Amino acid sequence: MASIFNGLHIGYSGLKTSQIAIDTTGHNIANAENPDYTRQRVVISPNPPLNTVPGDLGLGAKISEIVRIHDEFVYKRLKGASNDNEYNRFRMDTMDEISSYFPEIDKNGIYNAMQDYFDAWNDFSKNTDDSALKINLAQSARTFTATIRDTYDQIRGVQSSLDEQLRTSVDEINRLGRQIAELNVRINTDESAGNHANDLRDQRDKLELALSKLVDIAVSKGNLRPDMTVDPNLVESGSAYHLSIGGSSFVDGTTFHPILFENPEGERYGRIYYQRQDHVKFDITDFIRGGQVGAMLSLRDGDIDKTLESLDSFANTLVIQTNNLYAAHATDNMRGDIPLDGSQVISRSDLPIDTGGSFYVKVYDIDGNVVAKRKLTLADDATFRDVADAIEANAAADVSHVVVNDGNGFDDNGDNVDGNDVNDYLKATVGDTANPSPFAISLTQEARDRGYTFAIEEADPQNPSLFAGAVGLQRFFDRPADGSPDVARRITLNRSLDDNPTRIGGNAAPIAGDNGVANAMLQLQYEKVDFYAPANSKSVHSTDTLSGFFRMSVTAVADTTAAAHASYDTSEALLTAVVNEFDSISKVDIDEELTNLMKYQTGYSASAKVITTIDQMIQTLLGMKQ
Repeated sequence: MASIFNGLHIGYSGLKTSQIAIDTTGHNIANAENPDYTRQRVVISPNPPLNTVPGDLGLGAKISEIVRIHDEFVYKRLKGASNDNEYNRFRMDTMDEISSYFPEIDKNGIYNAMQDYFDAWNDFSKNTDDSALKINLAQSARTFTATIRDTYDQIRGVQSSLDEQLRTSVDEINRLGRQIAELNVRINTDESAGNHANDLRDQRDKLELALSKLVDIAVSKGNLRPDMTVDPNLVESGSAYHLSIGGSSFVDGTTFHPILFENPEGERYGRIYYQRQDHVKFDITDFIRGGQVGAMLSLRDGDIDKTLESLDSFANTLVIQTNNLYAAHATDNMRGDIPLDGSQVISRSDLPIDTGGSFYVKVYDIDGNVVAKRKLTLADDATFRDVADAIEANAAADVSHVVVNDGNGFDDNGDNVDGNDVNDYLKATVGDTANPSPFAISLTQEARDRGYTFAIEEADPQNPSLFAGAVGLQRFFDRPADGSPDVARRITLNRSLDDNPTRIGGNAAPIAGDNGVANAMLQLQYEKVDFYAPANSKSVHSTDTLSGFFRMSVTAVADTTAAAHASYDTSEALLTAVVNEFDSISKVDIDEELTNLMKYQTGYSASAKVITTIDQMIQTLLGMKQ
């Protein structure tokens, strides 16, 4: 039944509606500069009418709901664009740092140190007896190897830093995931009565966006709820929630499953694991993509690893090729630098020895004359012990799997005279399975007393066996004695030569004026050689000159850096477009809010006028009674 007091109720509903609308507008204005806030809007609907004759009588208005203007589809694109942009930005910044360690255009760095090194060999080749030139060569070699080591250490430092950043990032991912699970509890509680937990959802979206910048995530939020009656851009998520990383459940509703970062036994760097509730762990490292963590993994295990491998390959080949040539310098003793098992088949070892190659073992007298020369050709099944036996043997019965003097017997000089062959002057030893030890060759005491020396020289320099260089018999450069693949990190001038550079020899035969070794070293910079990865020296990385291989490696770094810049520019442009679209839908427009504020203020005043009018009507009725 219609009553005058209905008017009071209608006016009051108008006041209440306008007050809530003004509060919501003020909330929007207060958060206008909050980048994580989504603007909210009140939905005003009429109260159920009073059915009367001649028609329904309205009973005012109410706020049916307060919604945030959020498009889940656009927000998903924002997360994806942010993920790609962070991935590309991190890669670009890191590759810029890596590139700075190859300052070749500034007349610094490995390439220029290498040119100075070979220039020193060129000077030395003109007078191999000049001590000043030996000292200059030693200094150039020190600078060259120090530059290689420093560059390697700097890049390895970046790689190690990325590993530490990964550990920190995993902790941050877990922190964000735990907070999302806690927010889901509050959201479910607040929305259980049918309300919208707008601010809590904004907080969850903020955490999701931060998480997407760290790692690629997949989020399912149940059935989406569009509402064209409120706003054409309103597409809100449902009440269900599931977030996964690398295909593994990370947040399932209110349940949080942490990921772990651990170093497997024997591994230098850590891996990312997913741990189930029964504590069973799965390695998900290879399934993680995008974001800063994806970039760190792609750099640590990909681009940086390849750069370090190239440096190691460069240093390893430099050491082996140089030492192989330096073995032609006559000496009274040679001892390798890698422990060997004499029974090891050479072709099955990790050393880059060509078992089809041949080399000479030469013995010189005190005047520099060759008194014995033996050619050894290695068969595919030759062992290190077989090589030692071939040096010491005086009959075919004592040798297996090594062809001596092209099969023409053990009379090295072809004079049918006993006592003047290689085996009469040299002794060769190598370790065994129980006690591995380096390959070693030494003069007999009688030959040493006569002032004899010996050397190892390739039979075909264009197709070298690399035996002497691979086992490190006569060293100009030292490398890790434990056979470690980190050659670039530990390459140095041979210690004895570093201590006393005057011991450096540029001669092959022990005679004044001979510059055979120095000339061979000088020629090395122009020769195409095989480059091997130290961890697998049977696998040819590339065939090129030393300078050509290094330039190729630097170019690869430059190309990767340029590609990172191009990818970042593209992703930045895409992100800007998506951010603009998202902001146009969800961000606060001050002009619009001020307009709404005036509108709701006018509505509030009008509702107050309704109440004032009803009050006057009541006063009139009361006055009639009096």
